[in-house]
Amino acid sequence: MALSDAERMKGKKKPIRSIAAKTNVSWGDKQKLEAVQSWLLLGNLALTSRVLGIPEVTLRVWKATEWWKNAVDDIKLQENVQMSSRLKKIVDASLVAVEDRLLNGDWIYDQKSGQMVRKAVGIKDAHKVATDLMDRQAIIEKATKPVTHEEQNDDKLLKLAEKFAAFVTEKIEHKEEPVEVLQDVSDVEIKES
Repeated sequence: MALSDAERMKGKKKPIRSIAAKTNVSWGDKQKLEAVQSWLLLGNLALTSRVLGIPEVTLRVWKATEWWKNAVDDIKLQENVQMSSRLKKIVDASLVAVEDRLLNGDWIYDQKSGQMVRKAVGIKDAHKVATDLMDRQAIIEKATKPVTHEEQNDDKLLKLAEKFAAFVTEKIEHKEEPVEVLQDVSDVEIKES
């Protein structure tokens, strides 16, 4: 993957140079990738510049390029995949431990015999584990279920159109009926308190 946006450098072999070099030659892809990684770790271009010996102006120009954004996305994606893999291992080990405890009981120290023995898990603990796992399973199933929002939206729009049509026809029917208005009111008493 070439990390250069400059047309003049496309297809040319970049010279390998030390990061500490002070000469005005182009930087290699290795140095650019190291700059992106350092910036992600340090979170500061000025500090990255001082650590790597690359001018801060150069880093600012690089940061505005498309290859920088792509490199950041790639590095973050790799980190997310690694983290996901590690979390999956932890979750698997946790589920094995929970399953063992539920089936065989918790380890406790028996003072009479002086040994570790298994005691059945209490009903409250078993219930809590069961409800938590069922909730998580429902969330996972909902997340993996195909989305059918378009059908639901079409149904809602159709129902709204039918209701609107019924409302409009009802208004038209009421307008045709003559409205009787009382004009003469008599025999009204007003009491003041």
